[in-house]
Amino acid sequence: MEPKPKRIKVDPVERELLPRVERTIELLPAEQLLRELILECAQHFPGLEIWIAGGWVRDRLLGIPCSDLDLALSKVTGRDFGKFLESFSSKPEFEAKYRQKAAALGIPDAKFTRFHIMERNVNKAKKLETAGGKLFGLDVDLVNLRKEVYDGHSRTPEMEFGTPEEDAFRRDATVNSLLFHLEKQEVVDLTGSGLGDLDARIMRTPLDPRQTFMDDPLRVLRLIRISSKLGFSIDPEAVRCMKDKDTRQALDTMITRDRINIELFKMMRDPSPVVAFQRLYETNLYTPIFIRLNSPLLQRLQACPRLGQSMSQRWPTTWPRAYRLLDYLLKDSSNLGKMVRSEANTDCLWTMVAYAPFAMLRETMLRQAVEEATIAIRAPVKISKLLENALTNFDSICTIVDTVADHPEKPPPRSTIGMAIRSWGMTWTMQVLYVMAALCIFAPSQTPASLDLAVEDSSIGDSLEKSLLSRYSVFADFVWDNDLRNSHLQRPLLDGNEMQSLFGLRKGGRFLKSAIDGLVAWQFDHSESGVEEAKVWLLGQRGAFGIPQAGNISVAL
Repeated sequence: MEPKPKRIKVDPVERELLPRVERTIELLPAEQLLRELILECAQHFPGLEIWIAGGWVRDRLLGIPCSDLDLALSKVTGRDFGKFLESFSSKPEFEAKYRQKAAALGIPDAKFTRFHIMERNVNKAKKLETAGGKLFGLDVDLVNLRKEVYDGHSRTPEMEFGTPEEDAFRRDATVNSLLFHLEKQEVVDLTGSGLGDLDARIMRTPLDPRQTFMDDPLRVLRLIRISSKLGFSIDPEAVRCMKDKDTRQALDTMITRDRINIELFKMMRDPSPVVAFQRLYETNLYTPIFIRLNSPLLQRLQACPRLGQSMSQRWPTTWPRAYRLLDYLLKDSSNLGKMVRSEANTDCLWTMVAYAPFAMLRETMLRQAVEEATIAIRAPVKISKLLENALTNFDSICTIVDTVADHPEKPPPRSTIGMAIRSWGMTWTMQVLYVMAALCIFAPSQTPASLDLAVEDSSIGDSLEKSLLSRYSVFADFVWDNDLRNSHLQRPLLDGNEMQSLFGLRKGGRFLKSAIDGLVAWQFDHSESGVEEAKVWLLGQRGAFGIPQAGNISVAL
């Protein structure tokens, strides 16, 4: 007989810190109709019990809306039940009945979508037979209750039918182990700790945290992500195990980078990515999350004194400056803050601050730096290209900002800044953020203790950071005041063919690029001028651009 799972004791004092959460869940109309349909279908499976499991139960008890439901089945696979449900619900009489009920309840989306069936395939690590689809506007996943048996070499366990208690104890956190009995409409806490931990707003593993994480290291990232999203703390013993070198090694070798990508990008799209990044830092998980432990770049980064050389402590030591800078700017009402907030893809912004330490590699290992980010977090093409552009344009951005900030009383021509932004491309605002984050990380700090500020304190305390913000604010103000935000979209008033016609040329040549660039620069400084003025100016610049006289084209080809 297998030993009974060991419950983790919870200090009752912790449970008195916050108001007690609800113990019952009142189903919404769509959920109630789903329950009715599922139970009617379940009558064809004698003895079948069905629970709603996981995040839906947790969120609904916390008063958070949730439209994703995981239905756990006692004695049938999700695949088999899903196929039957799909056939059952597509019968005209049943479909008409539930459409009518949905309309009466005011449920707009009564359409049944075809269930996606996942077959068992051990060769592809797919050891569950599940089904998923959409019913009454709700995303529904079907899977059997299960227990997991790990062999210690893979995060993919052998799956067996399990009891409700075995299913609860295999989960990553007690607050995620709560079940809702579909027929009885009761919340069930089989670990004995889920409701108490929900009251205390704490993430705790149902079993020993070290074994929990070694069985499936991805649970480390799940606990960090969910706790950050909900504003929960993490059990100190779990945090200690997260920092363990064996856990970090397991994350690096046992988890596919695709799975890391999913958890990480969810963190960056959740309401509090700065909290998630802070917890990654506190648990010393920059490696292996953002850079693999066997990466050839790691030794180069470790050798930089500004990043800190001790891998046994939090590293990179100065990384918090980068993500706290972004958090500050996202709340800032200045033009600099507006510049950052203009980017709708927040995951791009947070990826920029994540890889700010890579700025030191831009001169000698730029290609390798981009490749490492692409591999480590499975960065999509747009983010890999963004990082490449940020590293490529890093020094140009520094120079242009200095040009504006060093002489605010004597600003450069509008064309100087406009042409620079045009060369940086459409992602220029995120590239500027990257440069700021990197300069924060590599600047010598006068107040090292500022790194230990509570993450809720989004103020900027370091004098060098304030100076950096001041200088980049001068640049942002110049861009705003001179209406240069869309400089990357600036088009010449005349295209190449029109220029050839203007100069009486039958063919073009390299000289046309110089003429086009010169025209665009002229437009920045003469924003009120039109095509006719541009033609007059171009004809006067013929010699400066090396444009040959008509009939002498071969000279310039």
